[in-house]
This record gives sequence, C-alpha cells and structure tokens, in this order.
Amino acid sequence: MTNERTLLLILSVTYVFFLAWYDGWWMSPLTQSEVEAYLVNLHDDSDFREVEEQIRQLGITDDGAEIFMMNLNIYKGNASEEPTANEDYQIYGRGVFPLLLSRASHPIYYSQGIQTLMSPRYEEHWQEVFLVRYRSRRDFISMITSDAYQEVLPHRTVGIKYDEFFPTRAVFNIGFTPIYHPLRTGRYLRTGCACDETAN
Repeated sequence: MTNERTLLLILSVTYVFFLAWYDGWWMSPLTQSEVEAYLVNLHDDSDFREVEEQIRQLGITDDGAEIFMMNLNIYKGNASEEPTANEDYQIYGRGVFPLLLSRASHPIYYSQGIQTLMSPRYEEHWQEVFLVRYRSRRDFISMITSDAYQEVLPHRTVGIKYDEFFPTRAVFNIGFTPIYHPLRTGRYLRTGCACDETAN
C-alpha cells in the first residue's frame, strides 16, 4: 500500500469515528426514567426549576435527533447602541463552551440585533441571537443538570435582563457541515463568546 493510500485510509477511518461521535450513532432516545434521573440533579435554586415540566416533556418526547436551541438575549447594564454581553454573561459563556464541546454540541449562528420591527412581547430589540446545535436532547438535559453547568448558571442569571430560548429541529439547512462549524467554534472558545471581539 502506498503512502498516499495509507494516509487516505487513516483520514477516512478518523472521519468515520468523528461522525460516529458527532452524530451519536450509539445513542438511544431518552426514557422517562432517565429523564427523571437527570431532573433529580437540578439544584433547588436553579433557574431551570421554573421550567422543569417543559424539560420533562422535551425529554420524554426524545426522538434521538439533534436539536437547535434558539437563544434571544437582552443584557443588563448595556446601552442599546452597545449590543454586547456583560462580564457576567461572558463568564457564563466561557464556562459553558467546554461542556458543549464535550457533548459534540456548539454554536452554529450568532448575530447582533439592529432594531425592533414587530415585537408584541417586549419593547426592546434583541441584543444578541444565538443558535446552538445539541447532538441530542440527552446532551442538552445532561448538560443543564450537571453540577459543572449549575455552578456557572448564576452568572447567566445576573447578566440577563430578558431572554427567550426554545428548541427547534432542522427542516432545511443548506449551510451546515459536521466539520466547518466545530472548527469555527474555536473562536468562541478563545473569547468566551463572540461578542468579546466587539467589546474591545
């Protein structure tokens, strides 16, 4: 076997292993007992206690597929012309990214709001919008109920003035590849969140 073919074989096998990890080929949908076991780990003072029933429904209806969590944020202590996360939310971001990546999850979209056109629920415009890919509902629920996540969650609570976040599933996604977005996530890891680049 030539060196080129050996290299191609190694790269092919590596990519297959990467896809198996990234897509969770061995993972099965959550059972109700598994969901309840995760929810037991929620701290009494966790923000997610308020939406425990919604988390339970998300878990027991698990289909094993990836989900995309939309995050709409307005931060405390920022003028509207400076749509950047405050220090507390940046601390939260730096703490969460390793937890995401260890679960083959990562942000795939980030943008800053310009203004409000139609918003019956809140008068201010969204300062930042994130779309985060989770390999599975299991990964999302295991993360938010972990001790490591709940240790940094108070920074999110302190930093957020108003937010909404909700799970979605991809119906049409022309721009996503399993290599491109994880590589771009390195930028988020270096800064804690993309907004750090605009804060300087």
